[in-house]
Amino acid sequence: MSPHRFPILKWLATFAAVFTAAAVGFMLPSIGAHPTLPLLAGGIAAAVCIRWGRRMWPAVLAGGVSIDLWLRQPLIASLGVGIGATAAALFTAWFLEWRGFDPGFGRARDVPLFILAAVIGTMILPTVGLFGFYLSGEHVRAADPLRWLRWWSNTTAGVLLVGPILVASSRQSLAQFSEHWAEAGLWLLGVAICAAGTLSLDAAGVGRPLIVMFALVLVVVGAIRFGLVVAAFGSLLISAAAGLSFTFGRGVFGQLDESAGLATIWTFSAALTGVGLIITSLLAERDHAGLERLRAERRYAQIFDGSPQPLWVHDPETLEFLLVNEAAVRQYGWSAQEFLSRRVSMLAPPGGARVLPPSAGPGAAPEPFETRHRTRDGRTLAVEVWTRAIDLGGRQAELVFASDVTERRARGSALIDAIANEQRRIGQELHDGLGQELTGLALSARALATRAERERQPIAASLDQLATLAASCIQAARRIAQGVSPLSDADGSLQGALEALAGRSSFGNTVVRFRSRVDTPITLDLEARNHLFRIAQEAVQNALKHARARVVEIDLRAHEGAVSLTVNDDGVGLPRLASPNAGLGMRTMHFRASSIGGRLVITSRSEGGVSIACELAQPPLAETA
Repeated sequence: MSPHRFPILKWLATFAAVFTAAAVGFMLPSIGAHPTLPLLAGGIAAAVCIRWGRRMWPAVLAGGVSIDLWLRQPLIASLGVGIGATAAALFTAWFLEWRGFDPGFGRARDVPLFILAAVIGTMILPTVGLFGFYLSGEHVRAADPLRWLRWWSNTTAGVLLVGPILVASSRQSLAQFSEHWAEAGLWLLGVAICAAGTLSLDAAGVGRPLIVMFALVLVVVGAIRFGLVVAAFGSLLISAAAGLSFTFGRGVFGQLDESAGLATIWTFSAALTGVGLIITSLLAERDHAGLERLRAERRYAQIFDGSPQPLWVHDPETLEFLLVNEAAVRQYGWSAQEFLSRRVSMLAPPGGARVLPPSAGPGAAPEPFETRHRTRDGRTLAVEVWTRAIDLGGRQAELVFASDVTERRARGSALIDAIANEQRRIGQELHDGLGQELTGLALSARALATRAERERQPIAASLDQLATLAASCIQAARRIAQGVSPLSDADGSLQGALEALAGRSSFGNTVVRFRSRVDTPITLDLEARNHLFRIAQEAVQNALKHARARVVEIDLRAHEGAVSLTVNDDGVGLPRLASPNAGLGMRTMHFRASSIGGRLVITSRSEGGVSIACELAQPPLAETA
């Protein structure tokens, strides 16, 4: 079929529909009825312009002019009616297109938008039509405001009754109706019974309220179960039956006078149409929100599943796995089904290391927690774990990031070992090499000074100064050696090294105190003690240099199974927006703590300043014997 022939067929169909609907409405008075039925021709005209485009205006104009000529109205009046009907339909279609109307009524805003366009657009028809009658010489008829109101009300009702059916009708809109044919058949039977009851029941009894209630229930059920098009069709049939009941004086609306009858029929039709449209609006809003939520969940699922970072979600109470991504499956070796049938405790390695970090309390910022996890093949991985509480479909859950840092920890440990070995070598060189040579120089200078003084030579004072300088260099070399190898001068004692650190760091108005409570001997190896000392050293330097602290307290505690080191200061504290892990020194302290199996916690103190605490387990004394 050619594109030119297709619009012609639509024009012919539109012309026939507009002319037939108007002819039926205007033929009613000729058989003794009141013209109370809504003017469905206006609804058809607006619907075809909305659905097929504003190019349908010639068919609408031809239908509007032809019907009035068929009723033997003057040519000018007929042109006025045709132009008014065309302008009303075109304005309604343009307004909806301008405001982004969805013909399928798929959004909540589409329903009130359609009603607003119908109410405004249909004002054009009686205004222009009555102006045509005025030009044709019917001044009294054109000046009647009640005629304008009835014409506008009838046309608006027609648009609201017919428009949704013709605009939104499609295979998709009728899918629910055709798929549930048994329920659809019962619903159609209910509509037929309601229409028949409207025309046959006596208005003097309880028939009218029963029919009204039954009709509303049918429209509500139709809108919820089958959609807007089916509900609007039911509203049209029941409204038509109500109009026929009044126009022919039969049924539940047959005993009303003209004014009460018009008000009742319009109110009843508006109620049926309004209920269907309102329910459609609410359902569209719910479905749109549900669709957006589904799209968001799919996006999050894609991000979750596609992340190269191993992730899982578990129940914080039962620790059962709820979700797991492919990266976690690859890292640990269990399948997704095996994960979802087990609990987080299956990742616990031999020795009882914590799988998850301890609870930090509500509102606390998550911090990395380094621990060890077991894989399916029995390997032990060093992992860095982050956790965050989330809402999983209304259910409280915990999202876990678990990065394998085995290689990173091995490289870091190798680097720290290399640095420590080099420091020990330099310290040994300073102590055994440069220190010994400086000692020899000091002794020689002192001997020469003594000899020169005994022989009363003039250089005696200079040689004495040289001996004093050499002794000062020896002390400086010892301090350097002590800084490079902190526990060497303390015979490996962590308490002695920390006490010496406090003594060296106190100067001027700054006080650094050391306190210890060692209930059991410290059984940590030399490497772990060195790391603890370096953590304390970095914390003290940060407090003095950056926090401008006046009082720093170093607290060492040891009891059976654990050693804890705490450094508190009264400085300016952490910046409000800064992370506790910001800065190279902070990251180094975290790495040192994790490398010896400890956990470092950095917090702001309520009285001001910062508290840095490191706690780690120590082997029993029997194991170190």
